[in-house]
Amino acid sequence: MKTRVKKLISISTIPVLALALLVVLGTVLATGSAPAPVFGPPYLAQADDTVTDSTVKKLHGTITLYVTEEEVDVEADIAAIEEIWDNYALGMITGDLDLWMSLYTDDTIKMLPDEPAVFGKEDLRASMKPLFDNFTIEMAIYNEEVQVAGDWAFSRGTFTATLTPKAGGEPLYMDGKYLDILERQADGSWKIARDCFNSNLLPTQ
Repeated sequence: MKTRVKKLISISTIPVLALALLVVLGTVLATGSAPAPVFGPPYLAQADDTVTDSTVKKLHGTITLYVTEEEVDVEADIAAIEEIWDNYALGMITGDLDLWMSLYTDDTIKMLPDEPAVFGKEDLRASMKPLFDNFTIEMAIYNEEVQVAGDWAFSRGTFTATLTPKAGGEPLYMDGKYLDILERQADGSWKIARDCFNSNLLPTQ
């Protein structure tokens, strides 16, 4: 992200304000308790100044307020999140548990259907290891929506997968949908913070 300075508002000073400033200035100069303050160009207060209409006009100007804001490249964020799903499927297909786990935050929560949620990266690895060890997986992910809001984003889509037991047996076919929350990391990358999916197929009886 880049930082830019953005003009917020310009407010015109009014003659009444200028007059008040000159009254204060005149009091200080009359007592001799302080040197004449400098207001900066184009007007410098002098000891023999008097409050006149022309003097007030000299002090009439504008006050401009500025704020800084982060300039976010949303298209780059969306592309980075799309790449997460490419690597998610790649990790499944190649059986690369380390690649797959690298996509999650340390405090991630994965909410699988029909079982309790898994909290944290270590428990997630332990719960997914049998799947990677015992199945050959084919997977396709179709990401349909990404919305970015600062350092958070959500992603929604569908997926298909075929899980074939390495020891032999009938494959398991999955057709489902997901809704995930992702968090921007300190290095600018994105990771999955909350992961939730379910099936589009009716449960087998």
